[in-house]
Amino acid sequence: MTCRTEDLAIEPVPRAVRRAGVLTHPRLPVSEQLAQDLARRFAAIGVAVEVASQVDAAWLTDVDCLVVLGGDGSMVLTARAVAGTGVPLLGINLGQLGFLTELQPGDLGSRLEALARGEYRVERRSLLRAVLTPAQGAPTTYDALNDVVMARGARVRMIGVAVSIDGQPFTTYRADGVIVATPTGSTAYSLAVGGPIVAPVLDTLTVVPVAPHLMPTRALVVPGASTIRLQMGSQYEGIMAVDGQLDQPVSGGDVVNVTVSPKCVGFVRFGPPADFYGTLFRRLRWASHNS
Repeated sequence: MTCRTEDLAIEPVPRAVRRAGVLTHPRLPVSEQLAQDLARRFAAIGVAVEVASQVDAAWLTDVDCLVVLGGDGSMVLTARAVAGTGVPLLGINLGQLGFLTELQPGDLGSRLEALARGEYRVERRSLLRAVLTPAQGAPTTYDALNDVVMARGARVRMIGVAVSIDGQPFTTYRADGVIVATPTGSTAYSLAVGGPIVAPVLDTLTVVPVAPHLMPTRALVVPGASTIRLQMGSQYEGIMAVDGQLDQPVSGGDVVNVTVSPKCVGFVRFGPPADFYGTLFRRLRWASHNS
């Protein structure tokens, strides 16, 4: 989803990369080998490189681009860490589908030289801003690239989640949970439960129930300027999950208000925006052949 407000941290015109960060995956030894290969290739074209296994805030002030070695999970984790800094991410897929990554390891070739010359575009993606307000206690704020989910906890039972859009009651889902997803997140958990795939250029949010009981409404797409309110039913307990990576317990009466975050993150892309559909075709075709 494109940013609805101007994020001045992300430059409208890509700049030549003179200093790059390379982020390795701590559980994939192959990423260390690839990082060393990248360091040699970058050095040969005059690009200084720093290699690390986790994002350092101070480190981000020195690099023009951050190369992420991993899959979609690595991209999501890193995106939350760099959002608002203006440092674009170039994903090299070492995972499975890699919807968010741009290159496969074998695709590097001249792409690194193009990166060094500034011959790429930065695709802006918005994040969600979720404010969790317990029935008792102070609110806490989280940002998410893919989705925010109010879901059941360890007990295998349905929960009740009341959903309102811009202050207007919509419905109460009896389900395993309710997902609020960005277009970026439409190829993640939302897709797994039957939600629509939404092009990243659209300014929308999607509300998708997980295993709803006797509910004809499977998904709702609303304008990106909307405020979506999720409230856990009084007799239930569960979790609020942020990008499937951060969990917070929620109890009856707890509320999560979801809007678009003021922070953006930029993804390095070498092709035109329409390449999204080609990438989508290749990833989904690969998944069907390997299922």
